[in-house]
Amino acid sequence: MITLIVSFTMATSYGQAALLVLILGDKVATEKFHLSIDGALNLSSLQNPGLGKNIPGVNFGLGTHLKIGEKWFLQVDLKPLSQKGAKSVNAIVTIPADIAPSSTNLKLNYIDVPVLIQHKLGSKLFIAAGPQISILTSASQNSEGASSGSNISTKQDTKSLFNNIDYSITAEFRYSLSIKRKGTKVDLDAFARYSYGLSEIFKDSAVGSANTSNFQFGLSFPFIKSSEELAKSGK
Repeated sequence: MITLIVSFTMATSYGQAALLVLILGDKVATEKFHLSIDGALNLSSLQNPGLGKNIPGVNFGLGTHLKIGEKWFLQVDLKPLSQKGAKSVNAIVTIPADIAPSSTNLKLNYIDVPVLIQHKLGSKLFIAAGPQISILTSASQNSEGASSGSNISTKQDTKSLFNNIDYSITAEFRYSLSIKRKGTKVDLDAFARYSYGLSEIFKDSAVGSANTSNFQFGLSFPFIKSSEELAKSGK
């Protein structure tokens, strides 16, 4: 089932992948396995002097959760949308000569695939850690400036300057919540995650040298079943 979901998501947009989980989430939920839809805010930077400050971005995708012990779980996510980069950076490609730049940002879009081992500390609190592989899908240098008295924005494609794969180590704290409203219960997890890049993101040291650093704050909506629902379905 995990292989099917990964293959499908890589071949479609993240919106279609989310629709798949909405359709299949309850149907594949068992005592040992469930899916989730995750959304988060990225606050990322590039760890090197002169490469700017944190820049906000969006992280969205799917999670798979497999129970492997009494208090241990394997959590494999597929995040087709993960926006990273840094703001207020030194330009890595030449800005058009007729523009006087006032600020420059680097925007990197990745597909993130973290593989985490999760441990249950209490009834609602979890910690997790593990490796993450990120696949670069696009990169751009975005500059704001002035030309002939007018404000101008430029976007220059810089994907060819970056390595296609980034490896990182990830740690997470997670807290499970149940919200009841008008007789309806909604299960969700609030999580905070940090990923530190272990690999060089630039292809050529003459262009730059840096690794990624990303804080993430989000919500996960698990498709789980109660013990009563599982008993009725025979799972």
